[in-house]
Amino acid sequence: MSDPLPEYPKDLEARQTTKSGVELFLRPIRSGDEPNYKDFLQSLSDHSVYLKFFRSIQPTDDFVEKQVDVDYVHRMTILAFEGGGAEKKILGMGRYILSEEGRAEVYFAVRDDHQNLGIGRELLSYLIKVARKKGLKGFTAQVMVDNRRMLHLFRSLEGTEFKINRRMDAGVFYLDLKFL
Repeated sequence: MSDPLPEYPKDLEARQTTKSGVELFLRPIRSGDEPNYKDFLQSLSDHSVYLKFFRSIQPTDDFVEKQVDVDYVHRMTILAFEGGGAEKKILGMGRYILSEEGRAEVYFAVRDDHQNLGIGRELLSYLIKVARKKGLKGFTAQVMVDNRRMLHLFRSLEGTEFKINRRMDAGVFYLDLKFL
């Protein structure tokens, strides 16, 4: 007998507006999002894919299914849809996966044509809110040294949302983000 499907957490749906005025509908990923999520992944440049996954990937149906398979406890993915919630165009995604007691590894991506509009900041801030609600104490992240946008985003929230401990090895920053 297989485990029952996790219940979709409708209470985690929200509408946000970035500082640049982009209206977003944020919500957890769910079964049925596969086509839109695949389109989102295919919209990312090779460089953006490499910065996110540290390698080249092909968004096969199997890969997309694994990304959409979340349990809302150990694996949480928040999608940022364009505008008022028509849920057609995904502008960004943020994900965390529990890695150790009270901690989770976090990563996210924003469509290349929508970067520098505050979407990543809204996603990270929202993931922090969700993680705190779930009782997490912080995030970890691995960021390539040349991913200046991501490093800037984490630094912009340092001291207000979390304290950062950093170490670098082989061109990758290993960040420990302890919630304040």
